[in-house]
Amino acid sequence: MKNIYEKINDQVLEGLEKKGMRWFMPWKSGKALQPMNYATGKYYRGFNPFMLNFVMEDREYQHNQWMTYKQAQAKGGQVKTGEKSSVVYFYKVSYKDNKTGKYLDEPTEDSEQVFALRYYNVFNIAQIEGLEPLKLEAEPKGDNERIQEAQDVCDKYLTEQKIMLKEEAYKNMFEGGGRAYYNIKKDFIGMPLLESFEDSDSYYKTLFHEMAHSTGHESRLNRKGITEFQAWGDETYAREELVAEISAMYLSGLIGLNPHDSVMNSQAYIKGWCEELKDKPRECVYAMSQATK
Repeated sequence: MKNIYEKINDQVLEGLEKKGMRWFMPWKSGKALQPMNYATGKYYRGFNPFMLNFVMEDREYQHNQWMTYKQAQAKGGQVKTGEKSSVVYFYKVSYKDNKTGKYLDEPTEDSEQVFALRYYNVFNIAQIEGLEPLKLEAEPKGDNERIQEAQDVCDKYLTEQKIMLKEEAYKNMFEGGGRAYYNIKKDFIGMPLLESFEDSDSYYKTLFHEMAHSTGHESRLNRKGITEFQAWGDETYAREELVAEISAMYLSGLIGLNPHDSVMNSQAYIKGWCEELKDKPRECVYAMSQATK
């Protein structure tokens, strides 16, 4: 039986092969398009939106509404015969006593917090008979504004690590303006202006991506993707880009962002990443472990 990380790995591979990096970038055009639980009305968080959005698009479902088998029955519905479920992941928090090694429900002076990854299966409303989709109105987008929780994360990290961030209006790519990048030698992040992004969430996800690159600096995590960088598009670069994108995905999920950003990586690079992952299936698990750090 496959473990949770192998299941995630399979979904990442499938998503990269079919949609490039698009499946990491969910739409933000209102709650009607965000994955939600049909029975509770709650919206999925963490990296579940990315997973469920991919499934929805891949299977051409019309509504992003999901529920468990039991929830469908409780509502008077029935999962259609032969339908395949999708997976929702969550972390169960417990506390490990450092002296006894036992796991506790409440923290003590000698305990540390532990996160265990768990999952359960859900079905889309299109896979269920006897239930009608909920009618939800899409919310209009407003002007881009700073998102305080996301801004706090950025400010704290950049200040503590003494990394300079400069936002620049578009000039041309040779002058540095109008593109997001991390300068390894100068330990510097350049970003387009907030108003140049389609929405605020996309701005912060892009900034998270560049911040993730900066964690690989030799003074921090000393990651080979940064310290041994040689050329754009080689195997080292491919691994580093995947680490950075998954890091941005995790941070966006933790804060609850749903960015509607554009594809920022060429199909040539994406194809190279997929080929690398196919040859070495554990690369995805490696990238996720590095992203967690």
